[in-house]
Amino acid sequence: MADSYRVETIPPYTELGEGPHWDIARQSLYYVSLTNALIYRLDYRQGTVYSASIDGIRFATFIVPVKDRQDCFVIGDTIRLMVIRWDGVATKATIVRELARLGTEHAENRFNDGKVDPWGRLYVGSMLTETAGNPFERATGSLWRYCDRTGQLVEQDRNMYISNGLAWNRQTNKFYFVDSGANHIKEYDIDLDGNLANPKVWFDFKPDGKDPGYFCDGMTTDSEGNLYVACFNGFKVVKISPDKKILQEIKIPAKQVTSVAFGGPKLDELYVTTAAKNITGPQKDPAGATFRVTGLGAKGLAMNEVILKD
Repeated sequence: MADSYRVETIPPYTELGEGPHWDIARQSLYYVSLTNALIYRLDYRQGTVYSASIDGIRFATFIVPVKDRQDCFVIGDTIRLMVIRWDGVATKATIVRELARLGTEHAENRFNDGKVDPWGRLYVGSMLTETAGNPFERATGSLWRYCDRTGQLVEQDRNMYISNGLAWNRQTNKFYFVDSGANHIKEYDIDLDGNLANPKVWFDFKPDGKDPGYFCDGMTTDSEGNLYVACFNGFKVVKISPDKKILQEIKIPAKQVTSVAFGGPKLDELYVTTAAKNITGPQKDPAGATFRVTGLGAKGLAMNEVILKD
């Protein structure tokens, strides 16, 4: 495959960019800087990026819009799922309420990546918080589904190192989930209530046991069921076919590639977040920038808003 794509750098530079979500109605890309709890909105028509902080929030691990709630979003904050309100312009967002939190038995964990399935259900992973130890060495994390009917978190899988990318294939009724610490992608079946079953390793980035020098991170899918996986420390996003073949490596001019989402008016632009945290020595690449990749010849699917009761 000829690499005819183009990569454009979009400032500002984040500390740890994550969780890109394309909002069709607002023609905007929302994303976060996880470790310093900032949220961002790239206004496509204006070409302007707005950002806001949130008093009382320590981390902002992901951001997803709430369906039929003007300017409301759910974010992850350490052990809490929070509803916030932001008009997309102001420099401050406000807390509306807490949705749920991790129990005391998970006190050493924190939330990480989260995303909404095609039916409006929120899923979020947890992992060992960095102050409690090395999450690459202790698999204390879980994968959770938030049940709006009960207001509870329902555990879907456990013994995760670093929970990250989430993606769905509605045609095959499969769910895909990244554990960065294990450096693999799992596949699950989905029942009518949104519970996940029959987990199996679907793609291993170290099939021969050898460390490739990078690990899989955030993830999205296109309209043909291909997965696009961010490779942290790898300067790239890889495109993997439904039959588990790497079809393309999309080079990104920043080392710590964190997540991906399709956006733009035709959903044919790939947005890529990156991080600048813990990079030492001379920094020559635009670490922490967001990138827009065009010319891929692929189209994404509309991202989903979380459905919450009043």
